[in-house]
Amino acid sequence: MPAYLIIALSISVAAAGIIGAALLLVRGTNDDLAKAEGELANLALSLQERTDGVFQSIENVLRDVIGRIPQNCLKANEFDGFAASQATKAVLVGAAHCLSQIVRIDLVNARGRIVGTSNPHPMADAIYLTDTSYYRALSTDASLLLYLSEPRRIPATGKRVLSLARKITDADGNFLGIIVSTIDLGYFEKIFEEHLKTRLLAITLYRRDGTILVHRPKSERALGRRIWRPNTPLQRMIAKNSATLIRDVSWIDLKERLVALHPLANYPGGIAVSRPVAELMAGQRFEARLVRFFAYLMDIAVEAASLLGLRHVRTGILRAASESYLSRHDMLTRLPNRQLFLEELTRTFAVSQRVGRDFALHLIDIDRFKDINDNHGHGIGDQIVQNVARRLRDRIRKSDFIARVGGDEFAIIQRPIRGRPQVLDLIAAVQAAMKVPVTAGNTEFDVGLSAGVALASSDGKTPTELMKSADIALYAAKSDPDSSHRLFDADIKDSRAERRALEGALKTGLDNREFELFYQPILDIATNRMWGCEALVRWKHPAKGMISPLQFIPTAEESGLIGPMGDWILQDACSTAMTWAHPLKVAINLSPVQFKCRDVFASVKKALTVSGLPAHRLVLEITESVKLTEEATSTLKRLKGLGVSISLDDFGTGYASMSYLRSFPFDKIKIDQSFVRGMDSPDSRAIIKATIGLANDLKMSTTAEGVETEEQLNALRMAGASQAQGYLIAKPMPREAIAAFIEQTQPAQQANRDEQIPARAVA
Repeated sequence: MPAYLIIALSISVAAAGIIGAALLLVRGTNDDLAKAEGELANLALSLQERTDGVFQSIENVLRDVIGRIPQNCLKANEFDGFAASQATKAVLVGAAHCLSQIVRIDLVNARGRIVGTSNPHPMADAIYLTDTSYYRALSTDASLLLYLSEPRRIPATGKRVLSLARKITDADGNFLGIIVSTIDLGYFEKIFEEHLKTRLLAITLYRRDGTILVHRPKSERALGRRIWRPNTPLQRMIAKNSATLIRDVSWIDLKERLVALHPLANYPGGIAVSRPVAELMAGQRFEARLVRFFAYLMDIAVEAASLLGLRHVRTGILRAASESYLSRHDMLTRLPNRQLFLEELTRTFAVSQRVGRDFALHLIDIDRFKDINDNHGHGIGDQIVQNVARRLRDRIRKSDFIARVGGDEFAIIQRPIRGRPQVLDLIAAVQAAMKVPVTAGNTEFDVGLSAGVALASSDGKTPTELMKSADIALYAAKSDPDSSHRLFDADIKDSRAERRALEGALKTGLDNREFELFYQPILDIATNRMWGCEALVRWKHPAKGMISPLQFIPTAEESGLIGPMGDWILQDACSTAMTWAHPLKVAINLSPVQFKCRDVFASVKKALTVSGLPAHRLVLEITESVKLTEEATSTLKRLKGLGVSISLDDFGTGYASMSYLRSFPFDKIKIDQSFVRGMDSPDSRAIIKATIGLANDLKMSTTAEGVETEEQLNALRMAGASQAQGYLIAKPMPREAIAAFIEQTQPAQQANRDEQIPARAVA
């Protein structure tokens, strides 16, 4: 037989064998990868939550120490003396000993000198920390509040430590110094050691810039270096700062690893858990031996035929199978991801068109999921998503298809269906699955789901149209308080399209100066004189006329336009108040979103500076929807330091009013108009009387809104309210009208304080 035929035959036989063996191997590969993926992701999540908890406990200690600094010591000339006192020494020693992982706590002044410490040994010489990364970062970056340092070794003890430092500011927000906790990395090393189930498992605590803080198993050359090599998949995934699962070659042991990354929820770092890919494939022993045998035969044939490019067929097949699976499945739930879902939807739609069988597309998301993440952390949110995924998967048939297509959104392709009753049955099964509370982080949550459904036979001519129909139905369900699901029909308005149009009109309106401020007078009940005015924004649309704030403010908040709009309101109201003939106060509402998207302190200070309005004439009104986080409270305190008054609006309509009054020293409480209008009710009168009494005890004034009758005003006067606002006094009016109103009423009030402002309504 000719030599070339022998070579060709050997290549064919070897290729056929390796393809057959590889198919056997790939069949088991997906299962192995799915199992390993879930184990690594769960371990990363568990360690992330535990690590976050450790840092949170340490930060709470630091915040407690800062909270004990008296107001008068939050000044550069007083801080050093306070920090060096024996009383402060006792506080620092106690704080350092309350957590075993804290080695010491130091107070550092603005010049970088340690002025107070929990270290029991007295400091013989001044110690400066100006060369430390945390001092340089916190002293130069005004927006940075917290810093997690790189690891270092204490020469005297050999102990590995890192520092968690927090900025200290004075009443005006100026940099005063820092508080630094030195943390024993051995605490984290012990935690990680507990989870090293296999010899080749690796666990790393890294900083967001990739610096390795802790690594197990122990590696001296890893500590303090970057977890990634430049321009690698691992570097790109860490930069995205989201939970993910990738394959990359580790520079520490040069092995290709499956890596689960989970960023810390509240701190600039994350957890990486990895296993070598080769270890994951060890279970496929028979198939692996078969592949190696035929690969050996292939090598001989390849060398004979000089086909060197075929040597790595096995490696290529394994890599392709793994990467294909990971790219098409969700790491957290192990469900198909959006990419695989869209492929399946396209295929199902084509089959449905060809054979005439109908199917339904369900889009499902978790109600108030953002609130869960904001209030309880992303770790709890992830556990809830996993639980919901399991329950949904248990409620569908084998012929159905389920995927996770977004953060809290799932899609189910229900196929085939024989009419709407079958669709409604699945909706009922999904809702029934959520009747039992979900347990996450040792807490039970009542989790609701909203669903939008579209039918292939009637609601879309293409997969894209079908998706849009289901999406519109989902949004309609979420907007309907009486129903948790909607089936698409042509009469449902695409309210999101309307909102997008409104957003565009709002932006145009801001650019074209279509907004203007109206001012509603507020009466000082004790003196019968005007106390001031509340500024209320109005939108004069060129085609639709006046649009109520109830219609456009929510859209402005959702779109972020409330930021520039709020800045304009502050500046225009302050400037207008400066034109009044009498030095009356002006009250302005602040949106909760302004605290998130704007530097409120800077905006207010700019408005006062540009207008020249004295700070004591400005009153800022907030509602309970403004969460009094440490940052928000600090901002409000700085505003009070300027001389601005802070008022709590709509008091009594929410659940947090009492805790609000305890959390911040407000200057005023505004009694909601619903209580004033219901003053015929003994309950409303009792609430108003109790609110006024509470305000008096807390040395706060009160403004009653919605006053429309003389009887209401007299009752409020008898109850001891400070001010009244409503149509009895005057309706809101534009800039020119309010100036005339002030001119007309103020002189008369000065001449005769016993006469009451006549009820008037100025359009």
